[in-house]
Amino acid sequence: MPHCLKQSLCMMGLLSILMLSPNAFSQQEPGTASDDDVTTESFQDWEVRCQRNGEGPSPCAMAQLITQPDSDQPLMQVILDYPPEADDPVMSFFVPLGVRLAPGMQMSVDDGEPIQFPYQVCQEQGCRADAPIESSMLQELRSGTTATLSMIGPQGDRMDLDISLAGFTDASNRIAP
Repeated sequence: MPHCLKQSLCMMGLLSILMLSPNAFSQQEPGTASDDDVTTESFQDWEVRCQRNGEGPSPCAMAQLITQPDSDQPLMQVILDYPPEADDPVMSFFVPLGVRLAPGMQMSVDDGEPIQFPYQVCQEQGCRADAPIESSMLQELRSGTTATLSMIGPQGDRMDLDISLAGFTDASNRIAP
């Protein structure tokens, strides 16, 4: 991995990642949510957060923070949730600046056929890409062990990041509408 990208990956903190997060991870303005407003559950490598809502079902999302093995510095965050306007879940990926945008990203499960999707937005904190997850891909994720996210670095080199699917089935069942 190029040094400038590795440095950028290491400098990205969880707070900056969460600032870009959709739906349940950003239901309230920063600083207004108390611990009483959010419930958190762990399902192996996935965390489910639900926003307490007195007016109806609590919106929930599941997330995994991918860190550098030797330093625990954040590399990427993956969030799966069910947006109110969509029938299928959406998986959002938050990566640092310094990736080539035009090729987009690819995700495959256990070396299966990859799906390709574009980046949505880049801000100071990093870039976000959303992938609608159709039922067939959801089944692959639930029965798989590892998903691999591929992106292109600034020098044109392919970078692969593995996403553990341990606990994915239970977490995705927990957030399903």
